[in-house]
Amino acid sequence: MSAGYAPELEFAAALAREAGALLKSRFGEAQEIDFKGRINPVTRMDHESERLIVGRIADRFRGDDVLAEEGHGGASGSDRVWIVDPLDGTVNYAHEYPVWSVSIALQVAGRLEVGVVYNPLLDELYAGRRGGGVTLNGVSRRVTACDSMERALLATGFSYDLSGDGERNNLGPFGRFILKAQAVRRAGSAALAISKVAVGRTDGFWERNLQPWDMAAAALLVEEGGGRLSDYAGGDGWMAAKQLVASNGSLHEEMLSVVRPPAHGGGRGVPRSVRVKRGEARCREMREEDATRVAELAGELGYPSTAEQILARKAVLDRQGMSVVYVAEAADRSVVGWIIVSEICSMELDPHAEVKGLVVADGARSGGVGAKLMEVGESWAKARGLTEMVLRSNVIRERAHAFYGKLGYEEQKRQVKLRRRLA
Repeated sequence: MSAGYAPELEFAAALAREAGALLKSRFGEAQEIDFKGRINPVTRMDHESERLIVGRIADRFRGDDVLAEEGHGGASGSDRVWIVDPLDGTVNYAHEYPVWSVSIALQVAGRLEVGVVYNPLLDELYAGRRGGGVTLNGVSRRVTACDSMERALLATGFSYDLSGDGERNNLGPFGRFILKAQAVRRAGSAALAISKVAVGRTDGFWERNLQPWDMAAAALLVEEGGGRLSDYAGGDGWMAAKQLVASNGSLHEEMLSVVRPPAHGGGRGVPRSVRVKRGEARCREMREEDATRVAELAGELGYPSTAEQILARKAVLDRQGMSVVYVAEAADRSVVGWIIVSEICSMELDPHAEVKGLVVADGARSGGVGAKLMEVGESWAKARGLTEMVLRSNVIRERAHAFYGKLGYEEQKRQVKLRRRLA
């Protein structure tokens, strides 16, 4: 077994215990509570624990960066980044509910190498490093062998999402899982819940709208315990997507099928076929047989693609259940344009922006067809309660700006070029 990062693991474990002892010594005291959003609380102890952790890291590993929830860390561009949640389960802590933890991870050159999650009230330390397995209080552990959803104990959490959309606030997946699994638990500390998958106490976990510090350390532990991680689409971009499915591996595909909405059907209340005046074209959802023509159109517009790539991308979108691909079909049934519309789940335009809808591609050659495709996309977005549409800069050329300007889109800087508030 390699000794790589063993000193960092020992350091992180001792530091998590030290921060945990500080938090435990003040547990049950009246807390000064502020709010980072409408309902996302932060206490004085979040800050005290984080200052302790960040200070110890700076003393021991000078030059390492720290990404910490309350902002006491620093970034200098180092390949080594400590990812810290000084108190995971702040709501529980503030209410004297005994489920909370300290989470510390080390990422080197983009890869997680060390993870520690500590439960001070039970004195339980979940720890591991890449290639070294996972331990619970020093005893090696593994994920479960459960391969039946009806015998599975799962865990999840609910973010501070007040949108009312069941897929975004997790009520939709939660309702589907409780009808399939033996039981579902929600205790209030994502780091602890994910760690329990790693050591075989639960069989799987899912949640969206997670931050890196919520899941980094525990996610590494799941891998080291023999489990599997992915985003909701089954890909490995869970950290960037801020959504995680963690399982024992055997249940993973079935869990993905449950977190995916049963059918998006182009959006609630959106007709599957919309008549277009120009050329008697109509807009409908994309089918497999359309892939070749869509790939050709993409090539003509300067984005070389193959039919296989188009279908692979569509499969990912279908699994997400938050996106739909429309094509415009002419009277002779030839495809003359396409559009992908999606809820934003991982792309942050502005931390204070209320952007809820996104057009990620628009491949119409004709202005009239493009306008109708945008109408269909906006209908889909409105039917899902979305409030804004944006067009990403990498799919918009200068000659299209005037056209979209007529549709009410305003030019923006940074990640998008055009943006429009929906009525």
